[in-house]
Amino acid sequence: MRGGWRNEPNPECCKEFFRCLAICHTVLPEGEESPEKIRYQAASPDESALVTAAKNFGFFFYRWTPTMIFVCESHLEKMGKVQDVSYEILNVLEFNSTRKRQSVVCRYPDGRLVLYCKGADTVIY
Repeated sequence: MRGGWRNEPNPECCKEFFRCLAICHTVLPEGEESPEKIRYQAASPDESALVTAAKNFGFFFYRWTPTMIFVCESHLEKMGKVQDVSYEILNVLEFNSTRKRQSVVCRYPDGRLVLYCKGADTVIY
């Protein structure tokens, strides 16, 4: 699975999708910071499953602080090459039953601001 999305017709869209899953959540990592040994604690099994899916596709969330999230990304053009990326978390709008979505505003290392949003298919178009 790791990196198979690179062969899809729109690999940049796939990359952003998995990056969203790795960043837009309230999951807490526990244990060693290795893909094989880390455990995720989440408010719901769905949220943990989505972060695990991102990890399985090459976007490994491994550390969190109140203002930063750390992801090891293996999306680079060369297979087997990985990059540790830290994203500054500027705001989190947690999932609730009224909004039926969660949003995270983050700053990329290059300074760009990005809003990631995930939620129920009835509210995300």
